[in-house]
Amino acid sequence: MKVIKRELKYEGIIFEIWRETYISKNLQLQREIVKFPETCAVLPITNDSKAILITQFRPPVKKEILEIPAGKIDFGEKPEEAAVRELQEEIKMRPNKLVKLGSFYLTPGYSTEKIHLFLGLDLEESSLPHDIGEDIKIIELPLEDLKMMLYRGEVEDAKTALALFYFFNYYDKCKR
Repeated sequence: MKVIKRELKYEGIIFEIWRETYISKNLQLQREIVKFPETCAVLPITNDSKAILITQFRPPVKKEILEIPAGKIDFGEKPEEAAVRELQEEIKMRPNKLVKLGSFYLTPGYSTEKIHLFLGLDLEESSLPHDIGEDIKIIELPLEDLKMMLYRGEVEDAKTALALFYFFNYYDKCKR
């Protein structure tokens, strides 16, 4: 595919929407692309086998969603730095150990957003002000309860499900 035209259709606070015209196999195609910054998310695990998650109302789906702490990576910030900052803002903790799980495109069919997933271990209290407009509730759940919620399909957020599947099916088994 070769891009032959790009038009900025919308410029928002966080993202832009572009319409791109392509040539592919002698066909001209158009696609809308959401240009979104890179993000990070952290599955914080306590020393007593609990995960610290959050809930917050998500306007696009019109309900509260159970999630791991996450957010945008600021300009010039490394994913690891953003991960620590997000934990301090959202759950008032900082990890002494950060384990990279991987980096993934969330919806490459229409968005450039790439997320960096981490485990946050050996947590200690450390606080930064939360972002304006966030109404976050902090929830500690035993890992075994969370595993059952995941397998019953009760975890609806993709980044959270991916981090949990990784933790339960790979990391947890490798550290033994």
